[in-house]
Amino acid sequence: MRWARALSPFELAGVPLRNRIFLPAHTTNFGRDFLPTPEHVAYLRERARGGVALVIVEPLRVHPTSLGRSGGLSGGDRRALDGLRRIVDAVRGEGAAVFCQITHAGRHGENAAERLAAWGPSAMPWVPGGEMPHAMTRADMDAVRDAYVETAGLALEAGFQGMEIHLGHGHLLHQFLSLAANNRPDDFGGSLDNRLRYPLEVLGAVTAAVKDAAVVGIRVSVDDLMPDGLNAAEQRQVVAAAVQVPGVAFVNASVAAYQWPSIGHHVADMSAPPHPYLAQTVALRQVIGTLPLLTANRYQTLDHAETALETGAIDMVGMNRAHMADPDLIAKATKGNETDIRPCVAGNFCIGQVALHRPISCMMNPRVGKEDIWTERPAPADSPRRVLVVGAGPAGMEAARVAALRGHEVEVWDAADAPGGKLSLAGTGHRRADLHKMRDWLVRQLGPAGVTLRMGQRATPDSIAAHGADAVVLATGAVPDTAADGQAISVEQALAMPRSGWSGKRVVIDDQAGSWATLSAAETLAAHGARVTVLCRPDSPLWDVTIYSRMTALERLAQAGVALRPATLVTGFGPGLVQTRHKYAGDTASLPFDRLIFSGRGTGAFALQSALEARGVAVHPVGDANAPRTLMEAMHDAQAIARKL
Repeated sequence: MRWARALSPFELAGVPLRNRIFLPAHTTNFGRDFLPTPEHVAYLRERARGGVALVIVEPLRVHPTSLGRSGGLSGGDRRALDGLRRIVDAVRGEGAAVFCQITHAGRHGENAAERLAAWGPSAMPWVPGGEMPHAMTRADMDAVRDAYVETAGLALEAGFQGMEIHLGHGHLLHQFLSLAANNRPDDFGGSLDNRLRYPLEVLGAVTAAVKDAAVVGIRVSVDDLMPDGLNAAEQRQVVAAAVQVPGVAFVNASVAAYQWPSIGHHVADMSAPPHPYLAQTVALRQVIGTLPLLTANRYQTLDHAETALETGAIDMVGMNRAHMADPDLIAKATKGNETDIRPCVAGNFCIGQVALHRPISCMMNPRVGKEDIWTERPAPADSPRRVLVVGAGPAGMEAARVAALRGHEVEVWDAADAPGGKLSLAGTGHRRADLHKMRDWLVRQLGPAGVTLRMGQRATPDSIAAHGADAVVLATGAVPDTAADGQAISVEQALAMPRSGWSGKRVVIDDQAGSWATLSAAETLAAHGARVTVLCRPDSPLWDVTIYSRMTALERLAQAGVALRPATLVTGFGPGLVQTRHKYAGDTASLPFDRLIFSGRGTGAFALQSALEARGVAVHPVGDANAPRTLMEAMHDAQAIARKL
């Protein structure tokens, strides 16, 4: 078999598993009042039904000071027991094993709902300007240790077959390990042996309490990727000490700590190659002996998982975002329907929602969090209708696909020669090729769904009205802004130009969008030898890029020599010059350029929508034709409208 290792049965510390693919723990923000909800049950049941062998449920937070976002789960509230049991029953009922993660978020996990201070090993905020945590006393440490044990007991009552104690990603126990968070003057600070003392104490308390009732493992980082953090060699020392604790049965390893931009590498986006930290993870084998080693980080396909397992050092591979995009990934692959798998393109809109204290969602799969409301194959329409979709970009193709699956007669018009809209050009950007996977999947779905695609078909108010459709979905994209000066070209024009012509050119980007388009232009042109400066009015650049991707993007731009000038107003233009003024200081400057690029948001298709409405057409704008936002909102618009038609 092509995936002989990935799909082979495995026994994890006595727990039989049907294959070697697991769903890693990840916060969903589906909770209400820190308790499990039906959304948890439906979401995890669907991933178990799709074929994963093991589901590790999101963190049970052990103490009131660690509850953080209101959508998280409390491990210290017995009211959670019934909901946790429903999760366990749902996952096991679909043939998967079910573990949970247990953690305290430490200094970045304040409980805003109860206005409790965050707790940490020392009074050191997690970022400059962040909340000052309460430095834990010995009594506090005892209380949290006991809370770990209490939460482990709740997990056993709920029926979890195993649990992992989080020693990584900058959570509390990791904070005790790291000099970036721990400057204690007592026996729990200073040397690495001292910093290990409390994490090992907590781990030992849990394993002693659980004994043989469930499997206990650890979640670790293989490298903190941050100043004063633990490097790969030090992390191996930590893991070597942790696996000596009696009862530790497996190691689950990824990367990073909760620090800017380190945590962005933990959810490596489309700019990174598959499994970018595999080598560091494999190196753990030398210190953990024969214990099972699990890993996760940008495993998009079973091929990626197979590559990791072929090392012989990795025993199981976690595929989180890939299973958000398509919970039936394994089932489709094993049935020979690999091209039907909805790809994850790692845009990080999913975890970006968590950062905004919203429930997770997915750009590729707007059903995430709505599994019990929106079925994968939408319910048939009561009365099939003729639907015209104007625009074959991502929103148009998604709306057409879903509407056709409902039984409507769907036709798509687009003036271009090929479908894809801006995805076709965007995917040519530096490290943006995954966007072509999104385009290609959407195009492949149109034919089987029964959509008629008419390319080279220009749409006007009169031609649309004359078509006589019962409903028109307007997916034409945004109406472009006009640059303030005739010297400027658009981001699209810049990306379409031959890349060889950018070497040595001075490029100024007047950024009024803060978007992935701006980022792609800056990074692509810099990669081809341009000297790029990005000007923007807001105090922070790239404000519309999801925060976890923005972290690593800013790091890459700095390494590429791109100059970012936030809080900068463009006040005028001269021949080959752009004049600026700092928004606060008032300092002025004149920047010479060989190419000036304007990046704007555009506006919705107000004029076309109004003209159609005046002709009595039932029109539904989606995506940027509705209002210029992100690709995720465009896909959600399309699904929501198509399911209502």
